[in-house]
Amino acid sequence: MTPAPPQLDDRGAARLVGWVAVSVLGLFLGGFAFSVNFPVAAHGFQSDEATYYSLAHSLASDGDFVFERKDLTRVWKEFPTGPEGIFLKRGRDLEVRWGGRFPFVHLARRQDRGADRLYYGKSYIYPLVAAPFVRLFGTNGFLILHAILMVLSFACTYAFLVARGRPPVALLYAGVFFVGSVVPVYMVWLTPELFNLSLAIFGLLLWTYKEVAAGPGGGVLRSASSDYWAAGMFAIATFSKPTNIVLILPVIGLHLWRRQWRGAVIAAVVYGSLVVALLAGNLAISGEVNFQGGDRKTFYAATGFPFQSAEATFDTVGQERTTDSIPFDVLLTRDALVRVFPHNLAYFVFGRHTGLVPYFFPGVLSFLLFLGAGSRRERWQWLLASTVVVASVGLLLYMPHTYSGGGGPIGNRYFLGFYPILLFLTPPLRSVVAPVAALAVGGLFTAQLVANPFEVSFRPAEHPKSGPYRVLPVELTLLNDLPVNVTPRRVRQPLAGDPPVLAYFLDNNAYDREGDRFWVRGESRAELILRAPTVPRPDGTYTSLHLAGVNVELQTGEVATQVTMRSAAEYQEVALAGRATGVVRLRMGAGVPYRPYPGQPTTYAYLLSIGCDAGFVPLFSSASRDSRYLGVLVRIVPVYVE
Repeated sequence: MTPAPPQLDDRGAARLVGWVAVSVLGLFLGGFAFSVNFPVAAHGFQSDEATYYSLAHSLASDGDFVFERKDLTRVWKEFPTGPEGIFLKRGRDLEVRWGGRFPFVHLARRQDRGADRLYYGKSYIYPLVAAPFVRLFGTNGFLILHAILMVLSFACTYAFLVARGRPPVALLYAGVFFVGSVVPVYMVWLTPELFNLSLAIFGLLLWTYKEVAAGPGGGVLRSASSDYWAAGMFAIATFSKPTNIVLILPVIGLHLWRRQWRGAVIAAVVYGSLVVALLAGNLAISGEVNFQGGDRKTFYAATGFPFQSAEATFDTVGQERTTDSIPFDVLLTRDALVRVFPHNLAYFVFGRHTGLVPYFFPGVLSFLLFLGAGSRRERWQWLLASTVVVASVGLLLYMPHTYSGGGGPIGNRYFLGFYPILLFLTPPLRSVVAPVAALAVGGLFTAQLVANPFEVSFRPAEHPKSGPYRVLPVELTLLNDLPVNVTPRRVRQPLAGDPPVLAYFLDNNAYDREGDRFWVRGESRAELILRAPTVPRPDGTYTSLHLAGVNVELQTGEVATQVTMRSAAEYQEVALAGRATGVVRLRMGAGVPYRPYPGQPTTYAYLLSIGCDAGFVPLFSSASRDSRYLGVLVRIVPVYVE
């Protein structure tokens, strides 16, 4: 008689499914990381990549944290555009002085005597971790590190979900939590976003696994020390991105809730000690505790880089970028709290370029499932839910005009460190309804991003121009951080008016400006932001102008067309015959105040759309060589009030 094959118990099946999935994912991502020609595929540097790239290579090749001429030369070997957008700062020499008043040991700082060296104005922890991989594999070492982080993050996600649900469903939701979001795009960014997200996942699993897992085993994951390991992960994430400080709150909070005073103190000490140690490392390297403070600048190809020539020095090129104070005169104004903040709440969830719904929908679904879970909601999950709400509101209040990260981000890159919190709100999953829903809705927005991450990173303004993104609101509070700003000819374009109103063209349905006019593409709807200017006063201050309305001057070409116009206050239609003109007065409504930096006057932003239902190609109807599909020629004349 043939013996029956051995049967796997539920835990054995869960482990087998997990190991197979992790192995397959590791082979796939590893092959991608090893084989891609990164400098060619990436086209150039995105956002803050140049700083992290240069520091990791400096650590890998020179074993130091210093930016010198050879570091500048090294960049050009792979990137002909140079280190576009690199953050550098002057260092300080430290001198320990004894005596005087308590505590009798004092640090004196003076300007670094090495004129031929600078330091990097970003956290060093991510490049430090990446450096061994860069040493072994060159620039692809970043991608190899990211592949490892993605695989480990997926494994942790599956481990949490399968501890509370069926293996097939847990596996599916673990995959969808990543591919149904913007996360895979950041695998090809040489910035710490994926690093921070992974640290958050590792720490949260260390903290929560003992709360959800049944049965024996688990090692450190089931022990009290797991909380302290989690605190260490969160400390590293905080040093990498200070806004991640909120991650430690639920760990300490749960200990206090349960009156476990000793555990709360130890977790706080571990967290605080490691953060202080990492900051001390920055002090030892550059003479500054704050890597974003001191004498700090950003350098671009248009202005030149230090050491590029004898004339190009830290003093003569670059833009000031010091971040060592809180701009209370921006954050605590009536505009910021009463007008900007309510707009940002809507943008944060539904925004076209930054919203949680289009870029992090699986996490949004987890939050909704948690709210509807009833008795299945755990005390520690309430702490997590409170943490993500506090973190999000804090981000909007602290960075009302930059909460998504500058440099052409895809989605909200500052939220990536908080995204794992939403995962751990997921209640036990028993059916495939949740992962299928997450994939169906999330895929509407992120499928095109995940399928071609290099292209979408290089052209971050393209994907919001079509598909379901078009029905979502435009974040007027992030005017200079919108992805369209990576295309200078499409932003801050002067139109008519005295002084002229500035236009930001959000899509390809308006052709480039011709003087103070522009053509709307035939059978299309163009969206643009109008920014009212300011007028200088004799005393050196400025008067902020508002748009009471605009006079829209229209001119058609070969064909008749129906023109539609919409602002926040009004919608109008007008029918024009071929080769006709018309003028429409359109009320604009209340503008959204915009004042990102101290010392700058407030300006006001307004959204306007203009569409037409017909078009023509001049190439086919005249001697012109113009092959564009033209609809209506538009001139916008602002009507200002103070």
